[in-house]
Amino acid sequence: MAIVGAVAAATNQETTDLPPLQETIEADALDTLLDGQSSSVAASFQYAGTDVSVTGDGSIEVRADGQPRESQ
Repeated sequence: MAIVGAVAAATNQETTDLPPLQETIEADALDTLLDGQSSSVAASFQYAGTDVSVTGDGSIEVRADGQPRESQ
């Protein structure tokens, strides 16, 4: 999933070193909520020591150590 990749990049870790996203949030429900929606639809949550914000247009922002890093 793109979220795990974005968090791995922001924290300089391998995706396999991160906990399963499913332990933090219901990933299928998140996909359904955001699938094909505009950027006005958004969700934020904490994952692997970071703050993650995702929008319906596919934008992912990861805050690690207070520094935002965006991915699409």
